[in-house]
Amino acid sequence: MLQQGEKMAKMIFINYCPDDQLSGCMILSYKAELAYRRIQDLIYTNDDQLFDDPIIWELVCRGFTEDIQEVKNELVLKRKISVDQGLIKNKRCSEEIMAAKDRHDKSKKAAAARWGNANASSEHMLDGSQPLTTNHKVLTTNNKPNNIYTEEFNIFWQKYVLDEKDKRSNKWDSFQQWKKLKDENKVSLGEKYITYRNQKGEFYKAFERFLSKKIYLEVVPEKQMTDKEFKDWQFKSDVDMRRKGIKTMRWSFDYIQKLDKFIEQNPV
Repeated sequence: MLQQGEKMAKMIFINYCPDDQLSGCMILSYKAELAYRRIQDLIYTNDDQLFDDPIIWELVCRGFTEDIQEVKNELVLKRKISVDQGLIKNKRCSEEIMAAKDRHDKSKKAAAARWGNANASSEHMLDGSQPLTTNHKVLTTNNKPNNIYTEEFNIFWQKYVLDEKDKRSNKWDSFQQWKKLKDENKVSLGEKYITYRNQKGEFYKAFERFLSKKIYLEVVPEKQMTDKEFKDWQFKSDVDMRRKGIKTMRWSFDYIQKLDKFIEQNPV
C-alpha cells in the first residue's frame, strides 16, 4: 500500500454521496457551506496535506474574505473540520483518500501479476527456451456443478445480496460459511447484513467475511418505518427546510401551501 506522504500521480475515483453531502451541510450557513465544499476538494487534490495558513483560507473564502475567522470558527465548532499539526483535516475525506489509495494499490498489483507473468513467459518463448514454470498455475475451467447451492441459500442470496447490488461478495465463499451457521443464527441475517452495509457505507466487509468474522452477532436490525411514519418524517423534514428558506424536493403549489399553513399554526 502507498505509504504516508507518498502521492499517486493522479487521485481518481473518490466516492461521493450527494445525500450525505446535502444532509451534512444543512446545519451550515451558506458561506460556511461553500467554504466547506472547497476545503473538501482541496484536501482531495492535495492528498490530505492541506495547510492551515492564510493563503489557503483566502482561497477557501474567496468572495467573502472579511469573514474568514467567522467561517473557520463555525466549521471547527460544528465538527466539519479540525486542525492537526498545521493541516486542515476532515475525517471522511481522509478515509476516502485511504480507500482510493488501497484500490489503486490493489489494481497495480493485479496488473503486475497478470501482465508481468505474461511478459516473462513470452520473452522466454521468443528465444527458444521453455516458459517459466516456477510458481506457475495452469488455468482451468470452473468445474463446480451448477447445483452446489441449496434452495434456501439461493433465495437468500437473490434477496439480500444481489438486491443490494453487492459486487464485493463471492457466492461460493459465502456459501461455505453459510453451511457452518446454526439455524438460529440465520434468523434476521438478511436484515442484519443490510443494516451493517448501511452503517458502514463503502467500508463494509464482503458477506463471506461478515459470516466468518461473526459480525452478524453485533448487529441489531434497524426498525423499518411504516408508510405513515415515513410520510410524517418526510413532512417534518420539509417543514424544517421551508423554515430555513431551502427549496424542498416536493414543491407543488398545494403542498407548499400545506407547509406554510402548518408553519403559521406552529410557530417556533
